[in-house]
Amino acid sequence: MKKYDERETLFSRIGLEKGSKEYLEFYSKNKDTKVDDDSLRRISFRNALRKSDKFKELFFPIIANNKLYIKNLHEMTEKYELKEKVTIPKGFNDNIKEITKYYGATDVGIVKLNDSSYYSHFGGLSESLDIENYGKLIDAKYKTGIIFTVKMDLEFMNRAPHYEELLTTEQAYLRVAEVGARLALYLKSLGYDSFSNNSELYLAPLVPLAYDAGLGEIGMSNHLVTREYGDNVRIGAVFTNMELDTDKPVDFGLVDFCKKCALCLINCPSHSISHLPRMVNGRQFYKFDDTSCFDLWTKTGTDCGVCIQSCPFTQGIDLEKVKRMKNNPELMKELIKDHLEIHGRRKYTKNDLNIVKIGGKK
Repeated sequence: MKKYDERETLFSRIGLEKGSKEYLEFYSKNKDTKVDDDSLRRISFRNALRKSDKFKELFFPIIANNKLYIKNLHEMTEKYELKEKVTIPKGFNDNIKEITKYYGATDVGIVKLNDSSYYSHFGGLSESLDIENYGKLIDAKYKTGIIFTVKMDLEFMNRAPHYEELLTTEQAYLRVAEVGARLALYLKSLGYDSFSNNSELYLAPLVPLAYDAGLGEIGMSNHLVTREYGDNVRIGAVFTNMELDTDKPVDFGLVDFCKKCALCLINCPSHSISHLPRMVNGRQFYKFDDTSCFDLWTKTGTDCGVCIQSCPFTQGIDLEKVKRMKNNPELMKELIKDHLEIHGRRKYTKNDLNIVKIGGKK
């Protein structure tokens, strides 16, 4: 099974300095993406937000220090010394899930990690943590992954692709880091070495692990889609050497549902989403144009989010019907029809939310 390589991800590619040793080595083997990557290289997409300088002066600082906060959480967790090991009773996986939810997670699953779960190499995306790790091998030393979701604010997401969508995305990444740091500290206090993945430092791609942990299925947008909140979630993970009972993937019929729905594809403003499936390490994803997606970010000044906003599961769907929809195409059509009647093709809030209105409510 081919290992994932973080150096192949879009953000790692476009973060390379043109003409550098790493740049020349990477594109000598990956010529296909070079032209498109060069057009997006080292662009700070947020500066393209179509708002006044006064707006940016007042509201950009809301999230300006998130990376600093995550850096402090990461350093605190990494420096925390292991305590004496405590023997864990059978069935403690249920306690771990409840503790993770207590720390702020929305849902939790547990998976067994193997060598192919991890990235093979770091992609150098940890500058905000003052870590230089591009091209370094990743040590697959942890055997258990505690995978969790954090729900984003639906009111903010329904402003996609405007600034409020970016606010809830950034807030979720920060909350993921908080939950992960607290959980890693807890596990270390029980004597079990642990690592909290955060938005600035990943050891592995998290969507495949979240799927394996039974937290949802992989939708046409290549996001994890949960039954309760759709893909309006961000994923976190703590890797540990504590041995725990694990979960299994779920199948509630999303693959067939997506074929009949495709609202994320229809609404995608950059036409980046495809209905064409592709298998990646035994899991079905979809062909996706990451460069056209990010190119749109550089025009809107946000990370878009329209695909998340468009999903019927994000907007809320009859869960009793979802329980029965697998292998039931007529029920799937009914669920989609219900969604379109209530929300239309896309649930979208046209006006600024109070958080970015001068003076608040008017």
